[in-house]
Amino acid sequence: MTWTVSAYRRSGGAEIHEYTSHRLASPGLVREHMRLAGERPWVSRLALTEHVREVSRRRIGMEGLPVHGESPRRVMVPAGGRPVAHFYEIEGLEAAGPLSAEDVRCQLHWLRELAPSPQWSLDGPGPDGPGGAAVALWEVTVVDFAGPVPEEALPHITNDP
Repeated sequence: MTWTVSAYRRSGGAEIHEYTSHRLASPGLVREHMRLAGERPWVSRLALTEHVREVSRRRIGMEGLPVHGESPRRVMVPAGGRPVAHFYEIEGLEAAGPLSAEDVRCQLHWLRELAPSPQWSLDGPGPDGPGGAAVALWEVTVVDFAGPVPEEALPHITNDP
């Protein structure tokens, strides 16, 4: 969870956005930023925004991948959320990282070529090859949420400045 502080000023009858801070990870630093910005005579209003990133993982099999050449399935996003990433991971492979559906197919093809018997399965342990670990396919969705929050809602952490 992080926060940003936005400062506004009045100009004639209009309110103008002056700046928004970078993302602040410490509630104590947010309070300090709010205090210092509030001391400026030109600031008419401060707005505090809370940013939350939600990462969900769903185990799937090969049938869960989109059909070759088609777009990935549409991911349901909770109200107020904004999808920022949708990818696949193969657990049990070192340094595979975030993958597209085509990357997954290539990686699994490579594994089957490396050790054709027994076949690599997404539901159980692999052969006594690299690591001999189980291989699992995960669909990963990353959603960002941002919304206004009052300063009083900030958590109180004893080691904050």
